[in-house]
Amino acid sequence: MEQRTSGYFFRAAACAALVLACAQAPAAEQDAARRGVLTGQLKPLNSIIADISRQYAGRVIDVESKRGRNGELRYEMKIIDARGEKHEVLVDAATGSVVAQERDWPTQAVPLAQMVRYIKQLEQRYGSRVVNAEFERDAQGKAVYEVKLSDRPAGEMKLLVDVHTGEVLHPPAQNAVQATPKSMAVMLESLRPRFSGLVLEVELETDHRRRPYYSVELQQPNGFKLELEVDAVTLEVTRQKVDD
Repeated sequence: MEQRTSGYFFRAAACAALVLACAQAPAAEQDAARRGVLTGQLKPLNSIIADISRQYAGRVIDVESKRGRNGELRYEMKIIDARGEKHEVLVDAATGSVVAQERDWPTQAVPLAQMVRYIKQLEQRYGSRVVNAEFERDAQGKAVYEVKLSDRPAGEMKLLVDVHTGEVLHPPAQNAVQATPKSMAVMLESLRPRFSGLVLEVELETDHRRRPYYSVELQQPNGFKLELEVDAVTLEVTRQKVDD
């Protein structure tokens, strides 16, 4: 039987901060999530967080929204249990059930020699230098590397690479017409009705499809850091994450 330790369930303040931050999603997605909750298609996020914290006898320390292959809403949650061990799970927003967890993901990061081969292949294929590679999981729990290549003066390019094969997922379209990004000031102005906090960092980047976006970090009054990714063309908030 699962042991529960008093006083180690997730903290109300942390829960409130996570729920508030995740509720501050793009307007269209927020409306869709609200309608889903009202119609019973989605479970309320605060209810899911409470259930997961009880299930793992710990506290949720991070929540990030993801979309599955068919557009289904999922939450990637990180939990610290009563023994201080960390867990990472993917939770279905409709049912609140865990659809994948870290111990079920057999593929791990690759060793140095294999990573060298991947980097050489990418640099030869795209004629640019790899400047960053980070091990990640997608909405299905699949292991990928998010790789950033320097492509000056055109900017930077990001790619998603399958950890097992080194294959580039969703390769950028050749000769695609690039839309002009909105200015940083215009982008920040668009955030004001929905977000607040002290600006720690703002950076214009490009994703793995070579679409420009702004990365924004805001310090919240409660000490949490809110990280946003904003489409530089449409000004839609496409990703958000809360770190304590």
